[in-house]
Amino acid sequence: MLHVHCGDSSAETLRRSGVPGQVMVWTELYVHGPLPSAATDAEWRRIRSAALSESLWGTVGPEACAARLARQDHDLNAFGSHDEVVLWFDACLFDQLILIRQLDWFGRQDMGPTRLSLLCVGEHPAVPRFRGLGELSGPQMAALLPDRQDVTRAQMGLASRAWAAVRSPEPAAVAALADADTSALPYLGHALNRHLEQLPSTRNGLNRLEDEILRAAGEGQVALPALFTRVSDMEERPFFGDTYLWMTVDRLAEASHPALRIHGPGPILRRADPREISSWSVELTATGRALLDGRAGWFALNQPDRWWGGVHLDPARPVRWGAAHLSL
Repeated sequence: MLHVHCGDSSAETLRRSGVPGQVMVWTELYVHGPLPSAATDAEWRRIRSAALSESLWGTVGPEACAARLARQDHDLNAFGSHDEVVLWFDACLFDQLILIRQLDWFGRQDMGPTRLSLLCVGEHPAVPRFRGLGELSGPQMAALLPDRQDVTRAQMGLASRAWAAVRSPEPAAVAALADADTSALPYLGHALNRHLEQLPSTRNGLNRLEDEILRAAGEGQVALPALFTRVSDMEERPFFGDTYLWMTVDRLAEASHPALRIHGPGPILRRADPREISSWSVELTATGRALLDGRAGWFALNQPDRWWGGVHLDPARPVRWGAAHLSL
């Protein structure tokens, strides 16, 4: 078997579980950076390597990221040397975006005698509020394997439509699919709606995660571990790790009109030891308070230039998401 995971933690647990086969991790962050529809393979690798490096504050350079992406492509392309490929995924936005990419890719391959199966887990009886496969023990993960199901044509077709919509330069493509029948992949509809909420809102120009960060910091100076917990608790299915959240905090704090003020011994970096992260805290600025109250607009103040899937969000293209009435 070839087991494909989205995270190093769950992959390492599976390796230690006694389940036979090769385990690989798909290292990508489709919730960050451009996902252009019109890109050659070489352009895609360059664009995604740059986005991955940026998500790590440049601590891993684009060249090293490109090498990692090339290795994972090589490992996946070798699927034909396995009797079965098992895709292991959570229900959150992070995993669902990778899942639709994988199913779209496999749908265009000649699988030959290789079986393609899927384990997509949104709940677990031993974890009251299940947040991901990384929470499970080796025996718990091994016990899931018999529940895997063969991937169907309906699932591949839906995934291809969803991957095309996410990469489309027109945001309405995702909104239309989110309103359609996505039952073939039970967690996809929720993930697409959560993806839409990462567009700038009509209320203050912040996406949902940015708004949650400001709300979590709204009662005074907050240490980063507490901030992470508060923001995670605001999500039905948290899709971010600490690195991604700190990157978003940095963006809010380093703009020309910052919404947050960071207190600590230096720039926020990824730290393995939570005691070190506790040295940092954040608080709202006057701009942050005005944004929370709906008296200011993030795009009007700071003119950010970034991507949302295949859509280029620049000041000249005021794409906004109206959360109150769920429409573009």
